[in-house]
This record gives sequence, C-alpha cells and structure tokens, in this order.
Amino acid sequence: MLSLEEIATIRSFNRKYTTVLGLLNRQVFDTTLSFTEARVLQKIAEIPNISPNNIATNLGLDPSYTSRILKKLNKLDLVNIVASSVDARSKILSLTADGEKQVKILDEDSNIQIEDLIADLSPAEQTELYQSFSTIEKILFNKEH
Repeated sequence: MLSLEEIATIRSFNRKYTTVLGLLNRQVFDTTLSFTEARVLQKIAEIPNISPNNIATNLGLDPSYTSRILKKLNKLDLVNIVASSVDARSKILSLTADGEKQVKILDEDSNIQIEDLIADLSPAEQTELYQSFSTIEKILFNKEH
C-alpha cells in the first residue's frame, strides 16, 4: 500500500499535468468546446457508428450529460445523430464534415502542445519520458481488474 507521501506525489503530478494541458480552461484550444465535449467528439471519430450509451460508458459519463453534449455538438453541425436501422429507439453517431475538420484541428493542436511541452528536453529525456508514460499506461490501464 502507498504511503501518504507517495499518494501526495501522484496527486501533485496530476494537478500539475492538468494545469499544463489546460484541462481546467473553459474551452479547448481556440474552440468553443469544453474538454469533455472535445473528448466526446474524438471518441465518435475513433469508433464509427457508436451509440450515445457507448460514448457514456466508454468515457465514464452520465448518460443525461452525454445527451446534452451530443445535442450541442449536433446543433453546432459537428455530429450526426440518426436512428439505428436495427433498433429505432437506439441512435447512431457520426461526424459531419465540419466535425471531421474539428477533430483534425484538435489532434493537430494537441500534438503541438505536447511537442512544445517536451521541446527543451534532450533526446534521452524525451525517450525516458515516453517510456515512463508507456509504463504508467501499461500498469494502470492495460491490466485486468
């Protein structure tokens, strides 16, 4: 079991990284989207024909909150919401052409943000950082719970 000092170190890192990435900002980069709205948009891009319920489950969001986000993204003409051909009560989500452009911009801006974050690190430090993130991901997210 971790000591309180070890827990504090992890929490401190999380707070600093959240701040560095601007996750507490009202909007992501130069968009009108919140972080959660941007993540929903990216998830729709990742998984073709995903349902609103799968988005909520996949991102750990409340279904009602997800529904409100999807209505906003639809109103902004970023997402299409259509009835499923299998079950008319179910909806299928896809990106509009504007939605695809927005995801591309978000991805490019995110890549630039990370490049800027590590620009002053030596190649060895960049490799060590990458390996550390790979280790964290493997330990926390790729094991059976």
